[in-house]
Order: sequence, then C-alpha cells, then structure tokens
Amino acid sequence: MNGPGSSAPLVRLEGVTKVFNGSGHSTTAVRDVSLEARRGEMVLLMGPSGSGKTTLLTLIAGLARPTSGRVSLFGRGIERFSTRELQAFRAERIGFIFQAFLLIEALTAAENVGIVLRFGRTRRSERAARAGALLGELGVGHLADRFPAGLSQGEKQRVAVARALANGAELLIADEPTGSLETRQAVGIIALLHEQARKRGAAVIVASHDLRLRDFADRIVTLRDGAIA
Repeated sequence: MNGPGSSAPLVRLEGVTKVFNGSGHSTTAVRDVSLEARRGEMVLLMGPSGSGKTTLLTLIAGLARPTSGRVSLFGRGIERFSTRELQAFRAERIGFIFQAFLLIEALTAAENVGIVLRFGRTRRSERAARAGALLGELGVGHLADRFPAGLSQGEKQRVAVARALANGAELLIADEPTGSLETRQAVGIIALLHEQARKRGAAVIVASHDLRLRDFADRIVTLRDGAIA
C-alpha cells in the first residue's frame, strides 16, 4: 500500500473562491483556497464556526460550484461533469459523514447503512451482512434493527460513519464527525477513519474544531475568514 503523499491527488483545489449573493449583499465564504488530498491521507480542516469549513466541503464534493478557481476530483475538473454524472460519482466513490447525521427516520440503522449499497453493484443478499459487520465494528451492532428515533446522538453518529464506509468509498468527507461523542468514542471513530484511509488507499477530509483530532491527521489546514491561515 502506498503511503500518504505517494500518489497523484484525489482532490485538488486551485485558487477556489465561493461568493454567496442575496438581498443586495455578498458574502465570501471561501477565499482563494488551494489544497490537495492524496490516497491514504487524512486532511483535517480546522477553524472556528463561520471560517468556511463546511462550504469548502460542499465544493470538494461537487455539491456547489466555485465562483472562481477549479476543483478536480480523481484528476477531472468538476465543471466537466454533468449533474447526473456527479450524482453517480458521489454515490459510488464518495462517502459522507454529516454533522446533522441525515439518517432516514423510516429506516432502521442497518437499512440506513445498506441504502447506499443500492447505488452500487452489491447484491441484495450482501447488503445486510455488510451493514451488520460495519455497525458491529463501530459498537452499535446490537442496534441494527432500531430506528433513528430510538438512538442517542452518539449512536446516530456511529451509524452515519458506518453508512459512509459501506460503499468502499475512495474519498471520505466528514463534517464535524465527533461533535456528539465522548472522548473515547470520538478517538475510536477518528482512528477508524484514519485506518480505513491507509487500508483502502482512500483520502479522508475532515472539517472540525475538535482539537482531539489533531493527533490523527496527516496534514492540518487552518481556515480563518474563508482563507487558509
């Protein structure tokens, strides 16, 4: 397995700026940011609330387009993707861990994890087994049949992490993944994400202000007022 930094970047941002316009005012959320993330590497985006971390993640994932500059994924500029291509690309090659979990309330924990496998080539018979294995690895295997309403915040976060790992993503994007977890659980999940990056040759980009994560990052990028400080 190649170590961090030994291959071409999976993610490359070149002079990226994002400006939001509305009600006669404009706000620059991201300002002239250039960065890369490579296989086997965990990049930690740090900074206070409002520093542009979440906006930067949406740009990296192709969920928003930059006002200027260029975002490239796996060597291809996102401006060359159609909307349908981007949707398929995210479903098959990118795993997301959202701050607000975004679990589907009508599905069990196992079904929430398995749903991402429907977009790939995984057979139906394999989905439940893979979901159960991931939930067990994250310490919530006994909650596989429970609905989100019956889960604690920390349990929901662990289900969300399992869902992000389910499709074997080459790029993992996490927005405040440890915000609801006690220290032991937070360290365990970040260690797992770091391990998965090395094992799978995936790139992991984490946005957080959680100082507990610093020891696991291969590289730390600090944002202030939308720019790299």
